[in-house]
Formats: sequence, C-alpha cells, structure tokens
Amino acid sequence: MSETFDEQDRWQRWAVASLAIIAVLCYANALANGYVQDDQGIIHDNPLVTTVSGLWRAFIHPYWPERNGAGQYRPLVIASFVFDRAVLHLGAWWFHLENVALHAFVCVLVYRLLCVTLSWRAAWLGSAWFALQPIHVEAVSNGVGRCELMASAFVLLAFFAHRERKRSAILWFALALASKESGIVFLGLAVLNDVLLGRASDAKDTSAQRLRETYLAYLGVATVYAGVLSLVFQHKMFVATAVTWDDATPVDRWLTMLRVVPEIARLLLAPVDLKVDYTPRTIDLVTTVTPSVVLGASLLVASLVAMVAAWRRAPAVAFGIAWFYIAYSPVSNVLFPSGVVLAERTLYLPSVGAAMVAGWIAERVLAARPRAVAVFATALFAAFAVRSWTRTPFWHDKRHFLIQEVSEEPESYRAHFTVCVLMALEHNFSVGAYECRVARQLHSRDIGPYDTGADNALGLHDTVTAEALLDSALHKGPDDYATLLLFSRLRRSQGRYREAIALAFSAYESMPDSLSPIDELTSSAQSLHDFMDAEAALRRALADHPTSAHLHESYAAMLADRGDTAASRRQLALARSGAIATLFNQ
Repeated sequence: MSETFDEQDRWQRWAVASLAIIAVLCYANALANGYVQDDQGIIHDNPLVTTVSGLWRAFIHPYWPERNGAGQYRPLVIASFVFDRAVLHLGAWWFHLENVALHAFVCVLVYRLLCVTLSWRAAWLGSAWFALQPIHVEAVSNGVGRCELMASAFVLLAFFAHRERKRSAILWFALALASKESGIVFLGLAVLNDVLLGRASDAKDTSAQRLRETYLAYLGVATVYAGVLSLVFQHKMFVATAVTWDDATPVDRWLTMLRVVPEIARLLLAPVDLKVDYTPRTIDLVTTVTPSVVLGASLLVASLVAMVAAWRRAPAVAFGIAWFYIAYSPVSNVLFPSGVVLAERTLYLPSVGAAMVAGWIAERVLAARPRAVAVFATALFAAFAVRSWTRTPFWHDKRHFLIQEVSEEPESYRAHFTVCVLMALEHNFSVGAYECRVARQLHSRDIGPYDTGADNALGLHDTVTAEALLDSALHKGPDDYATLLLFSRLRRSQGRYREAIALAFSAYESMPDSLSPIDELTSSAQSLHDFMDAEAALRRALADHPTSAHLHESYAAMLADRGDTAASRRQLALARSGAIATLFNQ
C-alpha cells in the first residue's frame, strides 16, 4: 500500500532523528579521549590556539605551527579550536563532543543527498552504513579530524545550494576551502551534478546565463584562495609530501596507488584491520608491476566500466562512483604527490559516494527480499558499531596510543619514530635511541629518526653517535632545518663556534621565519667575541622581522657587552615598540 504524504513526511523525520542518534551513540566514548597524535602539536601546544587573537591570526598562518614546517592552510578549523580553548576555556572532551556532533550533522546531510536518487528507506540504509563505518573513527575520534568533518559538511551544503541555484553555494564553497584544501573538490561535484542529475525540481532560476555566472563566482573564490595561499606560503612549504614519494617518479606513484586500490576496497567493504599509518613497510613504494598492482588496475577498470554502464540506467551508481573518485582526487597522488599514501581519515568525504552505491544495492534487494535485507543490515551495522566503538579509545591518551600503535603495527616505522620522539621529551633517552634505531632500520630515507636519534644520543652524552647520525641526516637533506639547528647546537657545545655559526646561518636560510638559529648564531659569535658576525646576523634578522622585540633585546644586550650603551638604549626602545606592536597584533 502506498504511503500518504503525511506518512512519508513522518518517516523522513524519523529517519533524520534516528541517524543523528545512531551517529552520536556510536561515538559517545570519544568524549573520554584526550589530545593525541597531531592534536598535541596543533591544538594543545600550538601558541596560535591559546590566545583569542588566534581567531583572526589563523587566517595569516599555516595550519601546522611554523616550527613544524609542515604547511597546509585550514584557518577556519584553527579558529574553531581557538574559540573552544581560548574563548570557552573547555577541555579535550568538548573538542571531541563537537566532532561527534559534526559527524551526526554530516550523516543527516548524507541522507538528504541519497534521497535525491533513492527512496527514503534505501537512503536511510546507505546513510546508516556511512554513520557507523569504522574507517571514519580517525576523523571523528581524533580532534584534528575536524578538518574532514567541517570540509565535508560545507561541501555538502554547497552542493545542495548549487542544486537549488542559491548564491549561498558561493559562501559554503569558500568555507569548505577555509576548512581544508580538499574543499576544492566541490567544483567537480557541482559539474557532476549538472551533467548527471541536473537542477533540483524547486530551483527558481535555471537559465544558462545564471549558471555561467555561478561558475565564474566559484572560480573567483578559488582564485582568491590561491592568492591567499601564495601570500601565506611565500617563503614556506605548502605541504610536506609523504616520505614514500622521496625520489619517486610519477610512474612509481601510479604503480603504488594501483597497489593501494585493493586496500581501499577492503577498508570500505571489510574494515576490520585498521591502521593509523600506511607508511613504508606497511605500504612500500612500488616500482614494478606486481599482482597487487594488477588487482588494483582490474578493480579500477571494473568500477569505471560500471560507472559508464550505469550512467543512464542507474544514475545513483554512476553518481556514487564518480563522487568517490572526485572527492578522493586531492590525495590520489596521480597528478602530484600528497602528504599521504593512504589515510583512513581522507576516505570520509569520498565514502559518501560508496554510501550511495550501498543504498542503491539495498533498494534493489529490498523489493525482492526485504527480510533478508533487514537481517543482513542489522548484522552488518552491529558489527560496524562494535568495531567503531572498540576502535575509538585508540586515541584515549598519548601513551596508550603509542603502545597500541607499536603493538598493532610493528612494521610501521612511523610508530617507532613517534615513540622515539616521546621518549626524548620524557628524557628516557635509552629507549628513545632504541626506537629510533628500529625506525631507521624499517625506513632509512626519512630524516626524522636520524635527528631525534641524535637528540637521544646527546641525552646519553654519546656525541660520537650524535655526530654520525647528523652527518647522515645532512647527507639526505642538506637544507633540513631541524638537522642544521641541532648540529649547530652540538658544535657550540663542543666549542667549535665557527662551524656552529655556519650551520645556524644555513638553518636560518632554510626557515627565515624561525628566530632560534639567530640565537644560536649570536651565542656562538659572542663566545668568540666576534661582534661583527653577531651584528650582521641580527641586522639580517631584523630586516626580516623589524618588529621583533626579542631581536631588538638581543641586539641591545650585544651592544651593551661591546660597550655601546647609547645604541643599546635605542634598541631597547625599539624592543618596547616591537612588544607593543606584537601585543596589538594579538
């Protein structure tokens, strides 16, 4: 018996409410998580997040703190962190509660999207699959996963506004870009909608002229965004590419990503074995055709054939497959190397397309075997919910995270490297040195385990090992900032001041936004009573940072040591002016 309009409306409201409740309940235990993994550097220890001025300063700074040098631009997410921490003064539980609420909101938007091509029952099944999908645990349970959640929400809102030919799509698109650079995929999704689905039935203005103007506005937003990136990253790296891509050719990248295709399919269909890092030794660089590459190519071709075959007969399938590929394109490593080979969090928005395909399959089977669908869906969703619930505490605290990661992923060099960094911070240098050694054995190309290994060796007063490791690191990356700065400090401690000066200057050249190399250089120069080199370095740094109170104070101290008290007083006056300017900027 067909449903009346009122009944359908009631069921729609039930579907929306139940999806939100399911999403919240599945991740309720995330509220017990702390600041883990990237949360530590981006939220907990980030100076930008601890002051109210970060609300606007986030728009002129990279996403990663500048000392990390990892780049990326996600000012809206940083501003939200600032609001939570510096304005509301709330703890980690609040960050996780917001993430869970955002996930529930995205699930409702996914349901609305699936309703465009599917019945409400099939749309609900596909959206429930999305809500409970274990591959989303990293995006929801980790604080910095908010990038994925916010970008996905704004892309979906922009998509709906575009379908309805509303100008608000321009705003939502801009907010998506400000949340994560992958928000650019909205342009491809908008074109996909216009080619395959067309406008919404209630859209008021459908003229070709209006559509052209809309796309010009989108391109205008993208152009402004590109201009902002060029200004913010004028002297900085925009993204730190994955170490797997070091010295890799485009063909190597393509072969490796074909090997990743079966892994993605496994994660979507049977997300039992989940990993934090898909780094070397978990997924190694592929340089020849292997069985995994052949399987990946076969799956890729099969999905493309299915998309073409379904273009007219089953638009939901074609749309879902195309959505996945468009949304995944920024991290596909096809046109350019990205910061990851594979990361479960990056599948959050692409899996919306998989949810649509899952809903279409459910709709087809529902008509013939409704009871079988009910039984299978109940079992599948229960399994997904249990896996997500048990996976969420992985990010409970830093120590638990590291222990679990090393025990579950002993082949991951990054897991051992992360433990090495933690041990150095806790002054447990012997364990740190061992973990860095394991990391280097698993993957010898990354400079990090060499630098941190040297740091641990210095903690053990083993300067011979520290020198050897830093020499190896410089051989691998002659311009690496961290290596140059650490080597400079080592040379200064050994009394080899001339070498320390040269290394510190090279470190500053590598990262002119950091003042630590200038401090190292001037300390070494003053130890030699070489005021000429110290003054030259300070003048160079002041030309780059004219309002830096710290630099003016350092210059004043050097001038006072030299006996030039009048010049020292002038520098102290400038230091006070710089402090006032800094306070104003904050």
